[in-house]
Amino acid sequence: MRIDVQTSKITTLWNPTNGFDHVAFTIFIEVPGKHGGMAVMPFQNASLPGGMKWHYRLRAHGWSNAFFSSEGASAISEGTSASPAVRIPLDAANNAVSFILPDASLGRLTSLSGVKVYVTSWDYDDGYRGLSPTAKEWAFSGGTGTTDPLIMDDFMVFTLP
Repeated sequence: MRIDVQTSKITTLWNPTNGFDHVAFTIFIEVPGKHGGMAVMPFQNASLPGGMKWHYRLRAHGWSNAFFSSEGASAISEGTSASPAVRIPLDAANNAVSFILPDASLGRLTSLSGVKVYVTSWDYDDGYRGLSPTAKEWAFSGGTGTTDPLIMDDFMVFTLP
């Protein structure tokens, strides 16, 4: 499965290993007919929209490419580390980031039909960037930090035909 995300601009000011910085993408994947799944979005103070439950989750930014299954996940646990790793090629000229999940990452599905995908963005630096009621260094201001969702942008849940 390949997920392409168009950005306004790809930046590399901090010399990131993955070729882009100043944004973290978290991608949630629900597999139809698969038992289990979680609605909670670990460490983001939120739950997935529309009754969606994730079975796989990718958290990627300039310095991480972390892929998880929902086993053991909670509001304060990312779940079980999963593999194989997701590839993250860039098209810097067109400001696009791609996420390529090998078929083994999703359990070698016979079809992607009905798979649901939800993508969010935020900032990440040894954890999702915090919120603070007032401005302070290395935090976004305007939130409580413990209850407000840590989501900058999101894309509607889309279901593969």
